[in-house]
Amino acid sequence: MKTYTPMAGENITETAERMIALAKKTRKTVKAKFNDIALTAKSGDNADAIVMFYQTESKRRHEEYINSPEYKKRQRETLEAQRRHDLILRDALAAAPEKMTLRDKEGWEKTVAANTDGYGGGVISFAERWARLMEGRMANGDTLEACAQEASSLADNEGITGFMYGCAVSILSQVWIHGEELRRWHNLKTQIGHEGEKANESGGVLNPALLSVG
Repeated sequence: MKTYTPMAGENITETAERMIALAKKTRKTVKAKFNDIALTAKSGDNADAIVMFYQTESKRRHEEYINSPEYKKRQRETLEAQRRHDLILRDALAAAPEKMTLRDKEGWEKTVAANTDGYGGGVISFAERWARLMEGRMANGDTLEACAQEASSLADNEGITGFMYGCAVSILSQVWIHGEELRRWHNLKTQIGHEGEKANESGGVLNPALLSVG
């Protein structure tokens, strides 16, 4: 028996076809694992049949998992974690300013107006929530450096990506009263070498947002 190892980025159809080709070439049964599902192929096999077996087995495993005690436990844990997050966020926002303090009100209003889609709107909501949380913490004696990371995690109700996070930093750096301090903190936190220091000198933001600003 021969073993075939699927390559990175290879789909199930490609794997099936290559297994059969190897079986024909070696005149031996070929085995492989695709997403941890064991497959076998002989020279006379049909690739579609292998693909169908994989899909059927994937569906069976998925249904088995979602009906398992482990899945139900994870669901409960996820819901409980979300409830805790929501309560902590609610209390933190209640203690924060009702609105973030702007140094460029017109720029903020233009940015909000330019980003009304779901993706852009998510960035806007996250950015404002984050700024309010930081202001609340800073009013109680924290420095931005001490609270920015924790506040960003708490502010995330959208499930933001790294790119969206960069967009928020870029926006706040231009319109928020503490935006310049945030920009400098972000650049130093993000840098691998000295690129953050260079961005701080030039006035830039590492991984700058392409979101419309004003």
